[in-house]
Amino acid sequence: MKIILSLCLLVLLAGSGLAVFLNWAEKRPDAYYLSDLRSAIDSEPAPATASGNLLLIRPQVAPADYQSPDHLQLKIASSLDNARQAGLLGPETLVVLPEHVGTWLLARDEKPELYQTRSRQEARDWLLLGNPLLAVKALLVNLDADRLDEALLRMKAEQMARDYQQLFSTLAREYQVTLLAGSILLPEPQVRDGQLVSGDGPLRNLSLVFAPDGSIQDKAYDEPWPWRPGARAPQQVTVGTQRYRIERDWRPGYPQSTVQVIGTGVTSPPLFLRGNLDWPVGGASRNIHLTPKAAPQLSDAPGSHVLNLWLTPP
Repeated sequence: MKIILSLCLLVLLAGSGLAVFLNWAEKRPDAYYLSDLRSAIDSEPAPATASGNLLLIRPQVAPADYQSPDHLQLKIASSLDNARQAGLLGPETLVVLPEHVGTWLLARDEKPELYQTRSRQEARDWLLLGNPLLAVKALLVNLDADRLDEALLRMKAEQMARDYQQLFSTLAREYQVTLLAGSILLPEPQVRDGQLVSGDGPLRNLSLVFAPDGSIQDKAYDEPWPWRPGARAPQQVTVGTQRYRIERDWRPGYPQSTVQVIGTGVTSPPLFLRGNLDWPVGGASRNIHLTPKAAPQLSDAPGSHVLNLWLTPP
């Protein structure tokens, strides 16, 4: 009898502890958002005649910038505001954002402790603690996921896809530019009836182009994950009469891209994220960092960097 009573008591205590933990995990107390919205522009003076311009943004991002899609939008919009005031935005402008600027949208609406983490291990732990039921569901559905952090991404993929499209579509429409949104990692992403959706298949690195009216321009471009050279032909984008080719390369130890202006021999400087983001996403080498610790910079200025290339008629 005593054994049965002891077992009942243990079950009761365990159930109470689980209920308390789940209640704690659901709570999202308010967290203050402080971020450096400064940006510095690197550009030659406008030529007498120009056939458009290529504007690359290296946003300086931190985990707190992903607490809400509105925060990330504010961070990128501050650079676009600066560019517009400098006369760098027009109908022939192509704005390009770095690889995986959208992947950390998985950090939306998490506990404040997540945005104070210093490593990918800490970030993964807080994502787990803040989403225990979703994490268990993702692991059960995706038994082929060889890493727990891949399951963490999958559990939030549907919301991430909606946030990505709404955020970058809004920016393209508000600033009336063609926007090559930085990529996002999603399971088997597809565009259906003009809407980006995630599936249940392998992870793919997706990049969309948004027209000045906010619609998706051209077909969705995605690559296998993990990245490997030569897996797909490079992405191409057309703005007016100008065509661009995007070359992606992870071999420096961080994701970067360059933009080639087809037919001109012009190639942009490397484009990558600045800041202090690391990421809990499975499949990538542990030696790869989302924001490079040491990379060639065009300026020592704090905040985001905006790099402009004027294009002249042949």
